Amino acid sequence: MHPYAPHERFVAPAIGAAFGSVLLIMVVIELTFMSTPYVFGWFLLESLQQSYESGMTPFGAILQLISFGLIAATLLALVKWQHGRGFWSMVGPVTPTLHNLKIAGVAVFWLMLAQQFLPPWIAFAELELTRPIIGWAVWIIPTIGALVIQAGTEELYFRGYLQQQFAAVSDKTWVWMGVPSLLFGIGHYVNGMGPADGLLYAVWATLLGMACADLTARTGNIGAAVGLHVSNNLFAYIIVGEADMPSNGLALFLYPATDYSAFDYGLHTLIDPWVIPELLILMLSVGVMWLAARVAIRA
Repeated sequence: MHPYAPHERFVAPAIGAAFGSVLLIMVVIELTFMSTPYVFGWFLLESLQQSYESGMTPFGAILQLISFGLIAATLLALVKWQHGRGFWSMVGPVTPTLHNLKIAGVAVFWLMLAQQFLPPWIAFAELELTRPIIGWAVWIIPTIGALVIQAGTEELYFRGYLQQQFAAVSDKTWVWMGVPSLLFGIGHYVNGMGPADGLLYAVWATLLGMACADLTARTGNIGAAVGLHVSNNLFAYIIVGEADMPSNGLALFLYPATDYSAFDYGLHTLIDPWVIPELLILMLSVGVMWLAARVAIRA
């Protein structure tokens, strides 16, 4: 049997949808992504708004993650309005989805945990702050729940809705896997500190998107993709951050803030020697997570 055979069942609910409706939803969701930080903050109590905007406290960082639920709700409303279908049609069957989410998420979690003991090690002498371990640990479970909303929303849109819709109009892998993954990568460009850093960030996110697309095609649901995504983001949030920088509220270890204006992130730096090993590390980091998830789901 072809490894992507489950993908046909996953795509079936999207067949026959007018592509004009798909483009409309893409535009509205992009506008929702951009406006959510402001709209969500507007509904918060004034006492919570500063914490939410900075993300420098645990609760503020959790609120930032939960705000993605507004995007998910918008997507669900749009898909119901334009296509007449609901949440599970973009997710896959309930039982295998939840099973794959759990086992892939746990597998990638243990992989990421093991990597914390490999170089480059945390330079404890250079830390500005180490948060109290108990106070930090109590936020891990709420963080996982919030990340299911945040990462789940991104997977619901890019690997659920978009992958289905592009696969419904073309059976070419580069279309249904490549286009949504590229859009996912482009959306992460703004996370970089400049053009070169942003481009590398976009490359990494595109690779992550392709890994999640592959898992979705192999299983016929987005469970494994969400599990991988949640575990990856969990370690990005809870281990290391920078003092006085946005969204550091959940990190255990804080280094002094970096003066990024002192570094050149122009596109011309992409020809520097450091770029090749950086790209290899990006590819390896995604590849090992993808392999761990595949082994876990036996696909």
